[in-house]
Amino acid sequence: MARAMGHAWFGSKATSGLCQALVALMPPHAVCIETHLGGGAVMPRKPPALRNIGIDPDCRALSRFECGYPVELVHGDCHAYLSQFAFDGSELVYSDPPYLRSARKSARRYRHDYEDADHERLLELLKGLPCAAMVLAYPSALYDELLGGWRSVSLLVMNQAGVVTEKVWFNFAPDRMHWASCAGRNFTHRQTVKRKAARWGRRYAAMPPAERLAVLATIMAAVATAACCRAGRHRVLPLAQDPLRQLLDPQTQRRCREQYTSGRQ
Repeated sequence: MARAMGHAWFGSKATSGLCQALVALMPPHAVCIETHLGGGAVMPRKPPALRNIGIDPDCRALSRFECGYPVELVHGDCHAYLSQFAFDGSELVYSDPPYLRSARKSARRYRHDYEDADHERLLELLKGLPCAAMVLAYPSALYDELLGGWRSVSLLVMNQAGVVTEKVWFNFAPDRMHWASCAGRNFTHRQTVKRKAARWGRRYAAMPPAERLAVLATIMAAVATAACCRAGRHRVLPLAQDPLRQLLDPQTQRRCREQYTSGRQ
């Protein structure tokens, strides 16, 4: 979909921090569908789903696409593809269409461009999908109006036009970080999070087995409790409903308790 500009692509998302922010926002999914593959900057930078699909009407974009895991490349119109796809709710549709002409920072054109009517048709299609969906564009009244019920986040990024604001609209609640490698607001914050996670990982690995089990059980219980609170059930899970305890048979539970008790003496 994007036009080649030397080694870069007009509309490419290979800009500082943008790909990481987009991937960090993505919810858990079994199938990832990218509707406008273009320069292919986002898909190779995210962990693979069970099934990965990239769509673009430009043969050159598809022929130049590279990824470290299998991706089904579809040459054609994403509108028709999405209309015929058999969704089961486990999908994520990521859409990065050509920028609205009225919002562009230059007079450059895409090889396969969009008119306003194409944007409207795409957004209406995305709104009707029975799965998670997110769409990236420059801020615009058209998108705000047509996606009025969706959440949105503005991202300040650097691209060929300089420092610009891009906006992503999405129809899901980003209630947890799914891709840990992308945790953080920017590069500096991501490095801080990685160092903290590494420290905690080393401390966890150095604990006796029973102590590790106790820590893991507490973390999992906290995650489950937070999920209940987000769903409106503001309660703390009883110990008997500890999610880790439910995974262990009674004999293993007893052995872990004995190891933990002896380790504290």
